[in-house]
Amino acid sequence: MKIDLAFTPYELEKKDFRGKTVVVIDALRATSTMIAAFENGCSGFIPVSTVEEAMQMAALKKDPDLLLGGERNAMPLEGFHLGNSPRDYRPEKVRGKVVVLTTTNGTQALLAARKAVEVFIGAFLNISALSRRLEETGRDVIIACSGEKGLFCLEDTVCAGGIIDRLEQEGLSLSISDAAMAAKVLYEYYEGDIYGMLTGCDWGQYLESVGLGKDLRICAQIDSSRLVPVYREGKILLDR
Repeated sequence: MKIDLAFTPYELEKKDFRGKTVVVIDALRATSTMIAAFENGCSGFIPVSTVEEAMQMAALKKDPDLLLGGERNAMPLEGFHLGNSPRDYRPEKVRGKVVVLTTTNGTQALLAARKAVEVFIGAFLNISALSRRLEETGRDVIIACSGEKGLFCLEDTVCAGGIIDRLEQEGLSLSISDAAMAAKVLYEYYEGDIYGMLTGCDWGQYLESVGLGKDLRICAQIDSSRLVPVYREGKILLDR
């Protein structure tokens, strides 16, 4: 199995998706929030690029089971039902609902990866379940880090390294690109204190500064979920 990695969505433009599985990671916070929402009964997500597109879709469908979720610069959007905090997606809000989601980084990475054969949602929360799913598919893998506004971010790369570490623990024969190897080295450095890494990284410090520090503890919960959402035909769903 070949493992490659893109540090930002822009790098995906140079990757060959043919026959490959892509894993999209936005550890702080979009993919962590999606997994938390599915744990609380959410039916699915529709990722879109812009605030305007999200509002137009909601207006067109006029579906009471369709919610608007998202953020810009980590803050909830005016007129939206939900932000991008896993704490927002409580069962009483999201059970049975579909969320049209737009975020600064995570949804952009998802849209960049949509031409892949299969796209999985990854975070620290489902790192082991995701690795088992990748092993089952047997395909080569591209791990897509959402980054931060087109630039490298530490937390997504460390999470990617954790996926590679789990695949190695399964005894798989892996061919790892230089970028993937760098992610693995970073994970090995931080694996003893993922929460500390999240509080120390740039975006984690920013979230703390705007009063969203409680989200870091949730996003650091390794293997709190066995769910592996998949992005297919424009929607993020759970395979049943």
